This record gives sequence, C-alpha cells and structure tokens, in this order.
Amino acid sequence: MLSSKSIFTALILATAITLSTHSLAEPWIDTSDIYLKANIALLADTGHIITPVTTYPLMWHDIIRDINNIDLDDLSSNQQNAYHYIAHQFKLANRNQTRVKAQIGVENKRFTSFGDQVSDKNSVSVHSSILFENFAAKLAPSYSHDPVDGEKTRFDESYIAAFVGNWVFSFGRQNRWYGPTWDTSLSLTNNARPITALAISRKSAEAFIVPFTEFDIPWTVTSFMGRMDDKRVVKNTLLWGFRLNLKPFKSLELGITRLAQWGGDGRSQSLATFGDVLIGRTNCGIDDLVCDENTKNPANQQAGYDLRYSFNLFNTPMSFYGQKFAEDGKEGTLQYFTKAQPQIGFDAHLTVFGKPSTVFIEFADSFAACGADNTTGDCYYEHSSYQTGMRYNGRTIGSTYDNDAKTYVLGAITQLDINTHLTSKIRYLDLNYDNQDKAPNNPIIGNTVTTIAEQVWMISTSMLHDYKNWRFTLAAEISRSTFDNDISNETDFNASFKVEYNL
Repeated sequence: MLSSKSIFTALILATAITLSTHSLAEPWIDTSDIYLKANIALLADTGHIITPVTTYPLMWHDIIRDINNIDLDDLSSNQQNAYHYIAHQFKLANRNQTRVKAQIGVENKRFTSFGDQVSDKNSVSVHSSILFENFAAKLAPSYSHDPVDGEKTRFDESYIAAFVGNWVFSFGRQNRWYGPTWDTSLSLTNNARPITALAISRKSAEAFIVPFTEFDIPWTVTSFMGRMDDKRVVKNTLLWGFRLNLKPFKSLELGITRLAQWGGDGRSQSLATFGDVLIGRTNCGIDDLVCDENTKNPANQQAGYDLRYSFNLFNTPMSFYGQKFAEDGKEGTLQYFTKAQPQIGFDAHLTVFGKPSTVFIEFADSFAACGADNTTGDCYYEHSSYQTGMRYNGRTIGSTYDNDAKTYVLGAITQLDINTHLTSKIRYLDLNYDNQDKAPNNPIIGNTVTTIAEQVWMISTSMLHDYKNWRFTLAAEISRSTFDNDISNETDFNASFKVEYNL
C-alpha cells in the first residue's frame, strides 16, 4: 500500500504540472482569515447570507451567490464594510496569483485559534491554486526551520478536488473547523496540523423543501476519512469525520459532528467494523459488543451538536452560540457517550471607538470524569485502546487547551480602516485543573499542553495590514502562569511577524 507521503508526491507533481499552464483560483474559504469569518458572520447574523457558515472549509459558491443578491441600500455602514471585504477576498481568490508567505517569531505559538496558520516560529511557504469548471487543486509546499514535530518540509493545505453535480470529492491536507466558535472548539479545529484525507462535501447548500409546505431548509454535509501517520501507539490510525449543517431559520443555524478513530496497524479495518462505528457500537460491554482480554474497543468516538442563534437588539446584531460535545463511554441516555462537555459564547457586531468590531466572550470546559470518584479527568481526547487519543503530531485536533481545562476568553475583531485589521484577546485559562496526566513521561500519550495544573492570564493582539500585493501581520502576546505544585510563577512573551506577497 502506498504511504501518505508517496501519494502526496504524486499529487504535488501532478498539481505542479497543471499550475504551470493555467490560471489560479480557490473554490472554498479556509481557516486562515478570521476577518473574513467575522464579516461573513455579520451578514449571516443579519439575514443577508442564508447558507450555513459554521463549517470550514466553507464553499465560496453560496457565499458569493448571497452576496450578489444583496441590495447595498439595505445595509448599514458596518454591513457595507463587510460586503466589500468579502467581495474583495472573492476577487483575490479568482485572480491569477501565487502567494509567498514567510514568518519569523520569538517562540513557537503555544495556542492557536481560527485565523492562525502556522504554530512554528520560523517558516516559509508558497501557495498556488487552480480552478476549472469541474476540477480544483492547490500546491502549498512549506519549510519550518525548527518544527515541534521534527518535520521541516510540509505540504499542509495542498489538495486536489473534483466537482460532480452538487458534490465535491477531494484528497489532501486541509485544515477544518467545526462549530460557531472563535477562539477554539471542543470538536475539530486547526490546532493540529491537517491530516491526509479523502473527503466528500456538498458544493451548494441547496434547500430541502418540507413536504406539503413552502418551508425550505438550506443544508450541507461533509465527511472525510484520513490517516494519522505520526508517532502514536496505534500507527496509521484512521480518522473519520462527519458534519451536518442546516439553517431552518435565518436566525438559527444547527450543526451535528461525529469523529471516530478506528483501524490502524494490527486493528480491523473491515466494512463490518466501520458499520459498527457508524451506529456507535464500539464500546465493550455495551449493546451486545462482547470483548475478552485479547479484544480491545474497535474505535474511539466523539459526537456532539452545536447551534448559533442570532437576533437584533437596539439595532445591534448579536448571537448566542454553543456546543455540547462528548467522548464515548458508558454514560448518557444512549449509553454510548460520557456526559457531554459544554462550550458557550456570545458575540455582538458593534461600533467601538468608531470602528466596526465583532466582540465575543467564550467559556469552555474539557473535563470529563471517567473514574469512580468523578474528580479525576484524563478522559477527554483520550482512549484505552487508541492511547495517543484525538491528537496529531503533538497537538489535539480539538481544543487548543487539551483536556481538563476551563477557559474564559474575551476577544475583539476590529477593522481600523479599509486595509488594517486588529484582533485582541484576554484569556484566563485553568489548564489541567485536576492536576493529573495520563502519562506525564510519555510525549505521545496524555495532555500536550501541561502535565500539571496551571493557571494562565494571557493578553494577545494581532494586527494585519494590506498594501497593494503585500500583507503584513504583527502579533504579540504576554502571559503569566501560576502552578498548584511547588513551582515558581512564570511570565512569557512571544511575538511574530509574517509577510505575504501575491505574485
């Protein structure tokens, strides 16, 4: 069987040949631009964008369709700014261009959020894309000088895709973000490097018409199967992901997410096993699944739902949003999952000191008790058989704060002028608050953020400025950590500078 790297070599060669002779473009929006996400959210919250918008990559198809149907006279000044930013980014996505990026930093970035592209402090990359009527591809080679996972040469964000009717079939390494949150998500985020995966998604969220009514519900669905080819206990573990997104009302968006690790070296990868994964029949001793001392649970699963409800108060667009996300286990109504953990948030699209801003506040808790005393965690993102858990190359595929963490985040995403944007955050993080770790001396098992309890206050900011074909991003953060153990307090500072140029 060909390895992921061998397949990627063939992908890169084919893409390079194609890109050498054709124009460039991209069919979807990735997780690299939080300002684009904020502007899309504003127009979605005010009913001007009717397609679901909480699953990334997000197809341009419906976004630009809804943008083209907007009458500018119906928009407020802030909404007009959002309209023009989205239209400009779509125009860039359809121009002939190759984008070169370079980043330098003081330290590797400890926590990543939507809009963060590379956690390593020093890197350079080239991104080139192509879009035909029924074909799309992207070549994104990069080099990191001192990567955490030791892999200096990468092809993250490279892919090929084919359009068949209203479906998109793709193969590559794309970052994904599932849910309505800004800072992090308990389910799937861009915190870890993307894995090589085959995926299928709806191209357009064409509405489902409720029988015998005129009530229509825009909906979209995506699913992927990938191979986790990093250093782990069960090598070449397969990761299946599923996401259903629907918008029954302009003010309400719903999402359902499932993730499952299964297969891998020495483990069953049969269709029958995957069938058990689909119906949740993967926990020994539950639903007639019998295991002996030589048989282990065939999968590690997570599942949950999320929603975003928007409304207008005092002519200010606002939203409540949140998710409940659970590990597999022996608790809960269906006896398939442990108690779901919460993440809740509130955001408002305001004018702050005369500048259009999206202000948000979020709370999340990734503590799931699986011991007899209900006080010990080390369960979220963990598993008895797949002991590396829901992690890839040393980072969780979900929350950037890993398990057993309570996090409180206040943030603002601000447009200073037409070419300059600012993101600011204040975070209080109660990390690994049960002060336990599954394997404190094993780098591929257990909490990847801290093996002991740590309380962190952090202030961070990032400023982006566009000038002609250039884009500059300057970021800085300062944090203060205290520990339950007999360890001195720590103060850390980090800064980075990124330059991008469109050829």
